[in-house]
Amino acid sequence: MRISHVARAGTASAAAVTLLTASPAQAAPEGAGTNVLRQVSQVVAEHPGARQTGPGTVTFDNGAVLTIPAAGATAGLCASGWYCFFQNTNYGGRKLSFRDCGATGLWQFLTDYGFGNSTSSWQNFTKHTVLVYDQDTQPPSTLWTENPSGESTNAGGADNKADAFETFCG
Repeated sequence: MRISHVARAGTASAAAVTLLTASPAQAAPEGAGTNVLRQVSQVVAEHPGARQTGPGTVTFDNGAVLTIPAAGATAGLCASGWYCFFQNTNYGGRKLSFRDCGATGLWQFLTDYGFGNSTSSWQNFTKHTVLVYDQDTQPPSTLWTENPSGESTNAGGADNKADAFETFCG
């Protein structure tokens, strides 16, 4: 019995070696999940303190969450108690979610999350007021105000200009 067990183990090992050394032409094609994982790995590598918390999810030190959907999928709507910035109009593409605020305003920079000049729609399902700015102008200009329970499917003339915001607790 012991010899046949070893023989089977040797056969399995040989099969594993064959799979591991297969040429790239024999490898399975890259799927959407692989692309999402590559994007997640890139965000984590570029942002110290960021960590992968799901297949397409990165959580930053301050609790902000970046959701990266697979091609053809959506990141989902903003959850209750959160305010979110979306990469595309109609809440499409990547989603960057926050829930924090400051009594006298909490400043944050979308560039710290790889999301500078990348917002085309937004939702605010909190009691907070969020003022969104374009820091590329001098002086910085206010692009829009996200009132509590507000949302916009299209940032219009402010599309892809947001790079900072200030959140006031409500």
